[in-house]
Amino acid sequence: MALLLGAKTRVLMAMRKDAKRRGLSFTKYMEAVSLQEMITLIREVDPTVNPADIVPGLPDIPPVDVTRWGLPPESALSTDLSRPVPVIGAAVAAARAGDWRPAAQLLERSHGDWAMRAAAVHALGEAAADDGAWLNAWRAAVGQDRHLAVVEAHGTFWLAWKLRGDRPEATAGQHDAFHQTVLRAEAAAHQAIRLAPEDPTPWCTLVTLARGRGYDPETFAAIWRELQARDPLHRAGHEFALMYWAEAASSSEPVFAFAERAAAASPSLAFLVVQAAVECEDGDEAIWRDARVQRALDAVSRWLSAPAGGGGVYAGADRHWAAYGLVSAGRGAEAVPLFAQLGTDASGRPWQDYGPDAVAVFDGFRRRACAAAS
Repeated sequence: MALLLGAKTRVLMAMRKDAKRRGLSFTKYMEAVSLQEMITLIREVDPTVNPADIVPGLPDIPPVDVTRWGLPPESALSTDLSRPVPVIGAAVAAARAGDWRPAAQLLERSHGDWAMRAAAVHALGEAAADDGAWLNAWRAAVGQDRHLAVVEAHGTFWLAWKLRGDRPEATAGQHDAFHQTVLRAEAAAHQAIRLAPEDPTPWCTLVTLARGRGYDPETFAAIWRELQARDPLHRAGHEFALMYWAEAASSSEPVFAFAERAAAASPSLAFLVVQAAVECEDGDEAIWRDARVQRALDAVSRWLSAPAGGGGVYAGADRHWAAYGLVSAGRGAEAVPLFAQLGTDASGRPWQDYGPDAVAVFDGFRRRACAAAS
């Protein structure tokens, strides 16, 4: 988001400078300047930015056809969280069709593979929030079950956010429904912990609830210790934990410190420094020129080129962070291969943060990457 805000600021400054050079007030300048002159100025400020994103009403230039780079058209893009990992996609599709058994089988097989389990629970939880009939059928068939419990807890978390809606300000009714459902999710997570005390997954759900629940730093730290005791490098847990610290911290330094400590522990967590930049970019337009962020982008690229990184459950998620970061950092050409690997997948963060505009923003970043590569 700060990428566009920064470009708008620079364009406005360039317009004021041009108006002064012509001896015009800014109002008179805006009346006198032609569309082509305005487009030319915007292209001089940042050649990868779409003028229509900066000044509403301008033509959509450059008319980048992403299919020339082998990328699918915008109409083919999907925000379905389950699609990047086929086995998860199959279980979610079956659940949405009313069959809970593939989900149960996947979670039984993934017990101990905490990365796969976290990704599966996140996607299955969203499906449960959309329609819980299959979850009710599962409960009727097996009663209390450790696999059902983790999905129910995370699904209730998803339901809370869906009840709140995408608008910045929730209505009083949405606010009440959200907080009541967050409390239910918290209780469900603790029930899942009782059924499977060795499993980090319900502790990760508590980490995801931390902001909505309003945990103070001490409460959050206690939950974080329990998660790390079960899986010190828990990928999903780190992502949500950084979101908590970004909201709780008074400056960007604690956020980057958390990210850099984790990245130093494992290359699988190098994306966190990029995530930290995304969390902080609205308040610091220069963040993408920070040496820490540039090094992290290189580290994520190296991780994705290795079999463990490029073939892991979270390879798609890492590509999303890296692609967003590379375009934001002015290295858009390097992002084109990542967008090619992502194909139609526009799911997850950081695009998810844009709510209903997620696909449009994803496509805009693809166009900027291709423009930089042309």
